[in-house]
Parts: sequence; structure tokens; C-alpha cells
Amino acid sequence: MPSSSRRRRGPRRRRRKEAAAETRSWADMPLDAILAVFHKLDHIDILMAADQVCSSWRRAARDEPALWRRIVMRGNADLSSRINRQGIACDAVRRSAGQCEAFCGEYAGDAGFLLYLSEEDPCLKSLRLISCDGISLDEFAELITRFPLLEELELSECP
Repeated sequence: MPSSSRRRRGPRRRRRKEAAAETRSWADMPLDAILAVFHKLDHIDILMAADQVCSSWRRAARDEPALWRRIVMRGNADLSSRINRQGIACDAVRRSAGQCEAFCGEYAGDAGFLLYLSEEDPCLKSLRLISCDGISLDEFAELITRFPLLEELELSECP
């Protein structure tokens, strides 16, 4: 007998939850809640997926420079071969509107990107590049001088 009463309650609860889920609109979330969700994601996820959910999420991802103050773009070699990491990194830097203080990029650092970063965010304080290719030591030495406020520099697995 107890199992039959459970069966009766189960479907009703499920229906109520489904009805509540149908009436909830993720587009109507307040900006603070959207940004809280975004802060849990990698910036690549925001650029490639989260800002495509709806117009309010796209607006939050595009128009909130504070979200891009500390850019972290980590990934693996498989992902970097399928996407243009430098292009995505440039898009993230552009969205910071000159407010980027820290950039951490894996497979995203080449001479062109560092030049772009220095022009867009000269106030950068922290730069961390992992597995960056396409930049000579001479180019790097010249480009790094374009960041007068740089306090932290880390290069890992860079030839």
C-alpha cells in the first residue's frame, strides 16, 4: 500500500515542477544573477555558448566590461585546433573596454595578440601565457615593454 501512495504523489510533484519550469524564462533573470552564472564559467564558454542563450544573456556578455576585468582562457590542444583562440582572445579583450587587469591564456599568445592586447589594455597588471607559439624572444622583449603597469608575468611551456 505505501508504494501506491508514493506513486500518486510522484507524478503530481513532477507535473508541478514541469509547470514551474515551463513558466520560468531564463531571459528574465536579473543582470546580477546572469553575471553570477557567467563568473562560474571560463571566458571561452561565455563567448562560444552562454552569450548565445538569449538576447539578455548576450547583452550581459557583451556590455559588462567588469565581467572581462580578469580574463581566463584555458583549454587543451584539441580545443585549440578547432577554434581560433587568438580571435576569441581578441574578442574577450575588446569586451573588457580597456578595463582588463589580468589575462591568462592557453594556446592564445602570439606576437599579433600581444600587440593587440597592449593597444587595447595598456593598464594590464598580470599576464600569464601558457603554451604560446608564434613569437620570438626579440618580439616578446619589445612587446612586453608596452605594458608599463605589468606586475606579474608568467610564461609556461612557451618555446
